[in-house]
Amino acid sequence: MSSADQRGFTLVEVVVALAIVAIGMLAVFKTIGDTVHNVTDLRDRTFATWIADNRITEMRISGEMPSVEETAGEVEFAGRRWHWVTKVSQTQVQGLRRIDVSVRREADPEDASLVALAGFVGATATASPASTVDWHEYGGPQDPGDEDEGGGFDDGGDDDDGGDDDDGADVGDAE
Repeated sequence: MSSADQRGFTLVEVVVALAIVAIGMLAVFKTIGDTVHNVTDLRDRTFATWIADNRITEMRISGEMPSVEETAGEVEFAGRRWHWVTKVSQTQVQGLRRIDVSVRREADPEDASLVALAGFVGATATASPASTVDWHEYGGPQDPGDEDEGGGFDDGGDDDDGGDDDDGADVGDAE
């Protein structure tokens, strides 16, 4: 029934071609799935790092030296519940404490940790008074009276007007 003038694909050729396309599509779908999993994992690790960093920062800015202990808690972040464990330990340097924070997702086992972050806090940082320096006094970039627009520090020297500008307020002069 087949004539030499008719050309086409046989059933076997079509099945082989479909099998090759199917295997290729499986590989593509697996790659997409792996990419989605990696992006999700990276997102969760990023969130966990932010939570750990926030915990260390809270302890640093509290104004109090943290006591040597282990504490645990949970936080709602990015629409999910996260568990953190903070371990404060004394270092060999007096007045310096190490803060280790580990964070896990709510569904993770208790002994698992998605991120572990370490930081330090010193007694001088927690006991420091608030700064009383007026940073704008010296012609900073936010000073609206700064005519040279350089935002530079005025050292109290000559302003090219030939006069001596020594008003006794030179910064950095050791007399």
